[in-house]
Amino acid sequence: MRWVWILVVMGFVGIALQLPASAPAADGPLVPHRIGDRTYQLFVPPGSGRRPLVIALHGGGGNGAQVAISAGLIDKATKEGFILALPEGSARFGKLETWNAGGCCAYAMREQVDDIGFIRSLIDELERTQPVDPRRVYVVGMSNGGMMAERVAIELGDRIAGAAVFVGALFGNEPRPVAAVPMLIVNAEKDEQVPVAGGTSTNGIVRRSQGMPYEPSRYAATFWAAANRCTREPARSETADYVRELWTGCASGADVDFYIMKGAEHGWPGRGLGRPGVTRNTGKIDGTALMWDFFSRHHR
Repeated sequence: MRWVWILVVMGFVGIALQLPASAPAADGPLVPHRIGDRTYQLFVPPGSGRRPLVIALHGGGGNGAQVAISAGLIDKATKEGFILALPEGSARFGKLETWNAGGCCAYAMREQVDDIGFIRSLIDELERTQPVDPRRVYVVGMSNGGMMAERVAIELGDRIAGAAVFVGALFGNEPRPVAAVPMLIVNAEKDEQVPVAGGTSTNGIVRRSQGMPYEPSRYAATFWAAANRCTREPARSETADYVRELWTGCASGADVDFYIMKGAEHGWPGRGLGRPGVTRNTGKIDGTALMWDFFSRHHR
């Protein structure tokens, strides 16, 4: 079989994925669908009965099939039995798709694309057409997708049972969340695209895509701890690989679990993809495993 290196952008960081030259736009088991003028990919693993739904939001410049491959989401969905939906962002010319997360990013932000409306319609459609357990609907995102996952949690919190945000950020102008939402938030100590200290990216492409400075990473954790009415001070722990703060005693069991990965750079945790022959340090945490462990412990 012939192979071709295809350069894509994941969270505005160029990465090369080696795919078969004959690979279709959707990767194998992924089936494309449309809602109006928007598209999403869907994977429904074998099984019966009502099942959890995980909505995964790609990074800025990525796409659904790409994040499914790079994060191992299809294998995880098959093993754990959850339905996987991969909505596509939007772009002027159908490439470098982004999400309108308020303060970022690029085309979707500038055009004020109604991504919340799209995700709401996606949940409605999947609950109507697939064996989705409406008490176990989750959203996960990376980078610009993580920022969008925060918006979904804020505005559609009454529809989801938990959210996971990898190397994302808030901007300081967020409205009050509509409901308490369990939150897993993971940032990277040496992230230059979404700095832990907040502010603007040192990467020129990302900086030009921002509409507002990022708040520091811990701001998102304290925002959700307050919104979820957590009554206890966070329990802090530290290993060679990360610093963790866990807020419990929260409304509806909506705990907030916050990690800073030591020495790690921008990317899906534990998935150090880079250009051919080069990897990036994305930390020792397996983000996909951590995500599912967190989601499996929460339901509405």
